[in-house]
Amino acid sequence: MSVPVTRSGRLTRPALLALAAGGAAVLAAGCGSQAATTSSATQPASPARTSTAGRGALCSDPAAVTRLLVGRVTALPQNHLHFAFPARVTVSSPARARKAAGAVCGLPAMPRTPMNCPAGWGLSYRLSFAAGTRSFPVVTATAGGCGTVTGAGPARWTARSPGFWAVLSHAMGISTAAALQGTRPAGPHTSPARPHTSPASPGIVPVG
Repeated sequence: MSVPVTRSGRLTRPALLALAAGGAAVLAAGCGSQAATTSSATQPASPARTSTAGRGALCSDPAAVTRLLVGRVTALPQNHLHFAFPARVTVSSPARARKAAGAVCGLPAMPRTPMNCPAGWGLSYRLSFAAGTRSFPVVTATAGGCGTVTGAGPARWTARSPGFWAVLSHAMGISTAAALQGTRPAGPHTSPARPHTSPASPGIVPVG
């Protein structure tokens, strides 16, 4: 830009006004550029979405199951039950694990009417299903009493569905469903110590 000057080297008034206007424009452009850069640099990154696929209801997708870990829980060790298999069994066959999941989801819902449970032995099994790296809520199946099953939606029961224990024992590689009940000690006093049980209908016998 050409700026007129006097012979003494001083800028004329129009020249000063022109320089002032030009400087303001440059500053405005620079500030605008800086503001845009700062805005994009300091804008917070979008928060990572928390995956909700990690855990979900088993019965919403039982066919996706690939693995099952079965853990035996003895709430009343004074009953001295004996078993021919370990307390923890891993079912690595996807087909068998899926059948066990299907058996859980196929159980009927627990009736809401008042009931009385027969004696139990304080024995239950914790079923931890997984689909690849995705895990499902643990399912707890009570062996004896009314056979209450929780952790797969509404409470279910096995007392009138003995086929459930047959499927579970087969998945675990156990010869018979009766083996899941353990062996009672022989003697005149073989009545089990009673755990706290859920209500069940009269006349229902323990699954064995």
